[in-house]
Amino acid sequence: WNKGGAENFRKTVQSVITAKNIPFKTKFHGVMHLLNSSMFLCVFLVAVLSIPMLYIKNSFGHLGWIFEMTSFFIVSTIILFICYWFTYRSIQGSSFDHFVDYIKLFFTFFSVALGFSLHNTVAVLEGHMGKRSEFVRTPKFNINSLTASWKGNKYLTKKLSPNMILEFGLMVYFLFGMYSAIPLNDFGLFPFHLMLFLGFGFVFFKSLTAKA
Repeated sequence: WNKGGAENFRKTVQSVITAKNIPFKTKFHGVMHLLNSSMFLCVFLVAVLSIPMLYIKNSFGHLGWIFEMTSFFIVSTIILFICYWFTYRSIQGSSFDHFVDYIKLFFTFFSVALGFSLHNTVAVLEGHMGKRSEFVRTPKFNINSLTASWKGNKYLTKKLSPNMILEFGLMVYFLFGMYSAIPLNDFGLFPFHLMLFLGFGFVFFKSLTAKA
C-alpha cells in the first residue's frame, strides 16, 4: 500500500501542481495527501539519526538550543494521541480505566508502527524510484480437509530476508541507544528508543516465528 502511494505521487503530482482550475491551498493539500506514505522515510531517518544526535548533543553544548527547538515537533505525536483518543472514547467510553487502556494500546500501536518503518521505507523508495515488483497474494493454502497440511506450500520460505536481518540489527542498535542514555545521563530520547527497540523486536521475532 505504501509503495502504491509513492507510485501514485509520481504519476499524479505534476498534473495536480500544473492544474489551472485548482486553488493553491487545494494543490498543497493534494500534494501532502499524495506524500502520505512517504512520511515513513522521515520517521526512519529520524529514528536512525537519533542516536548520533544524542552524542552530538552531549559533546557540543553550544548546540543545545537547536535540540531544544526541535523538541517542539513532539507536538505532532501529541496531536495524534489526542485524535485517536477522541475516536477511541466515542466507541469504548471515557472512564479513567478506558483512558489507561487507551494509553497502553496507543503506545503498543506506536511501537509496532515504528517497527514497520524499515519495511515501509523500502517500499516507498521503490515506489518513488519506479522499481517494479510482483504482486504477492495473501497466502492461500487450499486447506479443505482435516488431514491437509499447509507445510511445504510454495508461498512459504525458510530463508531470512535482508529486511529481517536489518530489523534485527536495528533492534540491537536501539538497545544500544537505550544504554547510551545511562553514561550520558540524558534520558530525553529513552522512551523513543524503547519503542523502537520493542517495535523492531516485535516485527523481527514475529517474522522469525512465521518461518518456523
